[in-house]
Amino acid sequence: MTLTPQQLAHESALELFDDYLFTDALTVHDPEVDLEALTVTGRLTLARHGADLPCTLRFLGDARGADVSAVELDVRLPDWRCRLGDLDLDLGFLGTMWEAGRLHAVLTLGLSEDSGAVVPRCVVRLPGIGAGHQQWEFDVTSSGASTVTASSALGEGLSLSALADLARLPFGSGADFALPEEIPVATPRIRQIQVIADTGRKRLRSVWLRVGLADHVAVIPGTAELTAVEAEFTLTFPESGPVRTRAVLRAGIGVHGYTLGGTVTVPELEVTAEAAGPFPDAGAAAELASGSGLESLPVAHATVRADLREGSYALALGYSAPAAPGADFALENAALEISGHGSGAPDVRILGELAIGSARVRTVAARTTDGRWELAGSLRHVDFAQVADWLSERMGVTVPEFLRGVVLDDLSVARSADGAFEFSADSLFPLGSRKAELAISAASGTGSSAGHLEATLSIDPSAAEPMVLELQAQAGGRVRASWQGDAAVSVADLVEWLGGTVDDSVRNLLPEVTKLDLMTGDGGVVVAADAGTVRAVFATMPSAATPAPLADTRLG
Repeated sequence: MTLTPQQLAHESALELFDDYLFTDALTVHDPEVDLEALTVTGRLTLARHGADLPCTLRFLGDARGADVSAVELDVRLPDWRCRLGDLDLDLGFLGTMWEAGRLHAVLTLGLSEDSGAVVPRCVVRLPGIGAGHQQWEFDVTSSGASTVTASSALGEGLSLSALADLARLPFGSGADFALPEEIPVATPRIRQIQVIADTGRKRLRSVWLRVGLADHVAVIPGTAELTAVEAEFTLTFPESGPVRTRAVLRAGIGVHGYTLGGTVTVPELEVTAEAAGPFPDAGAAAELASGSGLESLPVAHATVRADLREGSYALALGYSAPAAPGADFALENAALEISGHGSGAPDVRILGELAIGSARVRTVAARTTDGRWELAGSLRHVDFAQVADWLSERMGVTVPEFLRGVVLDDLSVARSADGAFEFSADSLFPLGSRKAELAISAASGTGSSAGHLEATLSIDPSAAEPMVLELQAQAGGRVRASWQGDAAVSVADLVEWLGGTVDDSVRNLLPEVTKLDLMTGDGGVVVAADAGTVRAVFATMPSAATPAPLADTRLG
């Protein structure tokens, strides 16, 4: 049988004959024609390779089966040298290792209008192993200086009777293909192989195999499962020493209706997986989020962590939108976390930011056993003015004007399962030349009652126990601090602690006091101190301030 460029009637046909076959006509000797398969088998002469070479000529039909869309010439070469156009590979060292293999030259010419030039391929074919003993085919390409890559894509895969069959591969001797016993292996199937070889040093560098293990594995029945479990083995071949084997497992990990593609570490058997949305609605997770305002929102990002040996898991769902306005509390940049161990009830919490006025408090909300939510959050360094209106609107608390200018440290907010809020914060409050420790706490009201706010100062003018003064707003934007207790403090110590001076001539005349009223404003402080029937009134003022009127200091 003879084939000419004119018979192919395609502009690239001359390239096939001139640049690869080096002849005006292709002659197949002793042809055997299969009209059903559209193939011709026989022998031919291939320039640069020799004569009487076994070959197969295939005519490939188009999608409709009406016309020939391509012609493929497959020639078995006499040795392990492949020279096709610019491709020149000396693979003799592979022939030494793969004695049962054969090297083939494959030339494909597309005959459709939009097809390109001739596609040359260098192919290694090996007898298979395992069930069926299908023949394996590797495409060999140059992948760098003195480096070739042999790849085989096996579609649905080649079935093995057991993973131990992998050791029978031409490059599998000495490799460790064992997996932890917790990983069930149903019917292993080799789906992909890639071999990288060094043609300069004539040795293998590495082999990568992708092997299907199981379609479905129940990790925690009804809660967590693995799907499409695969093992990836990487074999590296040092110039001296035994082959090294590294295994990575890949699978879809499904938790509460969310299935993500991830990896399983070996030998730890820890699963990690993450993916961006959108995701289909998952009823179990939405049910666990009920009452938070997140149950109706689309999930933007999901992460799964699991420990197959311990039987523990954690699912984190991220939301780009804030919680629904109708929710009892609304968290922004929220993430729902569902974690559990075995078949027990999961722990559910939400991480997010609670908007308190213009401030954003990093908050954790935890789901109680009866399906309600408790939350707690904290923030450092925020102006009280930013949160004052929220306290009024949300907690029914009136914030005195004198506190709005305070910078709060260590702000904390908590919400109980019944919906009540508690608020606390620390700060420093100016008293004369001093700054005293200020503690603020508030609780939301119940029913129709208003909330309650309490602010206290701690001062220590002597070595005695610190005095705790409760602050109350006064007319004109001033503050009164009241303290009453069993301990007494010297007026002289109090004046000096506030930055004033006491003349030695009167120091011994000043009493110790057990009651104290304080008013501050304009940067100064006025103190009225009671000691039984004696009241001492004094003031410390900045040099440029206008003295303020004193409080009424008459005894009742």
